[in-house]
Amino acid sequence: MKPVLMIGLSTYDITVPMDGPLVENQKYHLRVSTRGGGGPAFNAAYLCAKWGVPAYLRTRIGCDEFGEAMRTLMKRAGIFEEEVLQRREFHTPYSYIFTNNFNGNRTVMNFRDDPETRHLPFGDHDIGVILTDGHEKTMSLDAFEKYPRALRVLDAGNFRDYTLEVAREVDYLVSSQVFAEGYTGMKIDVGDPKGCAEIFESVEAINGKTAVITLGGEGLLYRAPENSLSGHGGEVCHMSAYPAEAVDTTGAGDIFHGAFVCGLAEGMEFEQILCLAQMAASISVRYEGSQTSVPERSAVEKELKSTGFGYL
Repeated sequence: MKPVLMIGLSTYDITVPMDGPLVENQKYHLRVSTRGGGGPAFNAAYLCAKWGVPAYLRTRIGCDEFGEAMRTLMKRAGIFEEEVLQRREFHTPYSYIFTNNFNGNRTVMNFRDDPETRHLPFGDHDIGVILTDGHEKTMSLDAFEKYPRALRVLDAGNFRDYTLEVAREVDYLVSSQVFAEGYTGMKIDVGDPKGCAEIFESVEAINGKTAVITLGGEGLLYRAPENSLSGHGGEVCHMSAYPAEAVDTTGAGDIFHGAFVCGLAEGMEFEQILCLAQMAASISVRYEGSQTSVPERSAVEKELKSTGFGYL
């Protein structure tokens, strides 16, 4: 199995559970918090390494307390660190995340420096899959040029011009609902199949390759392959999410993308990859934190088999 390369944001997350949403002019006495790694690229790399897929991480951290904590987590997971950019002049990104105990929703306050714009070389690795979160456009495009035979995946979270530039160059455009609605100017309603198909086809047309639109608790949209296990080959389909009682939704999307990349690296069928990623995300929201909620591969497969969810 060839290694995977994750490119983008790593953060140190401090997650604080609360009995309700944040309220202005209110004083809170909090006693519990969860600390750990975060950020789309880091969480995906952490999951891949934990699941036995060799993972490199191109990310930027500082030589500060949070940066050292992130390096410790990378070593513990077995992430290859040759591509990590650690500099004294850079501050490690960090986040305060306040989660609502009643519904698992969260408020995120992220502190980070501006994205890198310089061209920095990559090592001579035999990379099989590249996942970029779109935060580092220059790094992403440089990696595509360095590893031309690798499959390219974009975690398109928010709709921005530089994210769209990267989206045009990938093989798998995995778009959030926010990105899809921002790009098309239309709202997604899973009860309107025709409208969903219209939005999906607009996103798909960005590069004419494979697209997925993730919808959080409402599942995802995808175009079923011709040999689809669903029996709807060639059609735009809605796959429901596996239900979960959410404690903290932070990092669920990152974990979805990490599992998606694992499936690609292992050569799984497309719809099986989607089921694997959906279940990994479903299990993750039942626990606090992002990196701290990355599930074991065995737990994901066990729940897939026991519930009969999807096509595994």
